[in-house]
Amino acid sequence: MIRELRPVFPQISVHRMCALLKVSRALIYQPAQETDRPKLLSAIESIVMLFLGYGYRRVHRELKRRGIEASCYEVRAQMREHGLLARRARSKGITKRNPRDRRFANLVKQLKPDAPDQVWVADMTQIRTASGAVYMAALIDLFSRKVLAWALSRNPDTRLALQCLEKALEARRPEPGWLHHSDQGSTYTAGEYVSRVRASGGRMSMSRTACPTDNAVMESFYRTLKVEEVRPNHYSSFLEAESSLEHFIHLYNTERMHSSLGYLSPDQYEAQTGKQGP
Repeated sequence: MIRELRPVFPQISVHRMCALLKVSRALIYQPAQETDRPKLLSAIESIVMLFLGYGYRRVHRELKRRGIEASCYEVRAQMREHGLLARRARSKGITKRNPRDRRFANLVKQLKPDAPDQVWVADMTQIRTASGAVYMAALIDLFSRKVLAWALSRNPDTRLALQCLEKALEARRPEPGWLHHSDQGSTYTAGEYVSRVRASGGRMSMSRTACPTDNAVMESFYRTLKVEEVRPNHYSSFLEAESSLEHFIHLYNTERMHSSLGYLSPDQYEAQTGKQGP
């Protein structure tokens, strides 16, 4: 009866109907789960193939968006049974500190921005291709987790960091007083780089020595990048890596859910909060 009434009274949830009739929700969902098991598995696989780093909670959310009903526990069981649970990758830092450069205090600790372009976080990582290693620099907005800019090079130097910074400044133009946060790597402590940040009205902030959690957002982004994009692909060249990464970052900003953003993508979060960069 509940299944027949659901289309007639869409404003009344299944939870409420079951409570009124004093029946268990398991009686409603279990038969459907058994009947639609192949359909559910196929949907889960299509989501995981797009975002290999999704855990069962994000997959469950995406299924609901697609109108596919299943409990969180059933999704987890299916993913575990078929080897679809996400595996984490570790991201190793590649920047080294220059003892002659000035170090800056961590100004971001316990700071929670309430709008875009208040705090940008930066870091680099190495990506292997058949033609040799390439290095990626990225800048992320701490408010929305949006990748503001990124750049690739054969060399992990200050020139690469500056290229990424210039792209971000051209795209967003933050107001004076914004914070730039990074590790203490020489690419970010270099005088040329620090001067460019200050010229744009920014202030420098840096993680403490041997404390990668001080830049946890960048660590998380690079882990996701390695699991969902880099590991499944075997880039033959610099250009192939660049093209594939561009596609991934577009999906990351526009579609990939973040639990810290209420399971919205960065673009969706900025649009929903009404706080978007220029």
